[in-house]
Amino acid sequence: MRSLQIERAEAATAHHKSHSGIRLTFSTDGLPPSQQFDAYQAHCAPVLDIAPTEHDQAGFSANCDMWTLGGLVLRRIRVPAGSFARSTAQVRRDNLDHWVFNVTISGRQIAQTAEDRLATDAGVPSIFSLAGAYTVQRTDIDWLGLFIPRGAIPALDAGLRHDQHTLLDDAGARVLAAHLIALVSELPAMAEEDVPRVGRATQAMAAACVMPSAPPADDAAPRALPRMVRVQNLIERHLGVHTLGPALICRYAGVSRSNLYRMFEPHGGVVHYIRRRRLQRVHNLIADPNCNRTIASIADGYCFSDLAAFGRAFRREFGYSASELRRSGDRGSLLQGKRISTMRVSPMHAWDMLYRV
Repeated sequence: MRSLQIERAEAATAHHKSHSGIRLTFSTDGLPPSQQFDAYQAHCAPVLDIAPTEHDQAGFSANCDMWTLGGLVLRRIRVPAGSFARSTAQVRRDNLDHWVFNVTISGRQIAQTAEDRLATDAGVPSIFSLAGAYTVQRTDIDWLGLFIPRGAIPALDAGLRHDQHTLLDDAGARVLAAHLIALVSELPAMAEEDVPRVGRATQAMAAACVMPSAPPADDAAPRALPRMVRVQNLIERHLGVHTLGPALICRYAGVSRSNLYRMFEPHGGVVHYIRRRRLQRVHNLIADPNCNRTIASIADGYCFSDLAAFGRAFRREFGYSASELRRSGDRGSLLQGKRISTMRVSPMHAWDMLYRV
């Protein structure tokens, strides 16, 4: 049976296909004060353990926004003082392996890992990895984090350690921090067609600005490509193969079935993950103005041989039909204009954005 805390967290979460692509918003402000902390704790539970305080039952006003930005995710949180942790067990369970460039707009936080301790004040950027365990103490805070998938900026993978939080108090990092602070004020009104360009610019800026000035220590050699990334890459290369499934993945990726199922549990299971990635690939081709293949041909090429079942799955995932997408003038207008306010978006795990980039 699902917990009351999870139900409250879902009630406080909204998903939008807006002018800035996918945006997830979460707020406890509409809940009774006695339920606010529990809702926020459940919202964060898949990735973080939020520690309660003696004042939580009196009210806990928390507001979180996440945006997709090309191959990156930008997250803003405004929450009261407290502490949280990401445990080794959580790292193993969810397999998230992103670098997080972070800066506080207001407030202070102190991060502790097995290797170091780092305190940062407002305006001072730093970077850490979700592949390492840590604990954080913070004041009332307004925080920004840019989530960068491992492999997106190879120099980061080679120059940083997953078990350390690294101060980036130099001119380049401060420029990127100022860019992100400006960006969160622009995103709600940004035109859909501007998002890819801004995303590319942000990634280029991150690549140029977030390397620490000091060279890595001798023992900071890059880790081998994480197992989750290897499996995801294997899946991407075989989306058009009908036999793609747990048996093939285990054989070619060298993982056991139990580990595979555990890795993809946050995605709803490996079969569900494969289906969603196939639907996304089909969506991209249908939306491509240079692709003249029929919808049936595209669907069949990604293992949807039953067109009626494909149509139902496509509408559940995107909130509109493949035919509507094909008929829309520039193939992007379904995400623009008046359709935005009424378009349904399929339910999405609160942290699922990180698995999509």
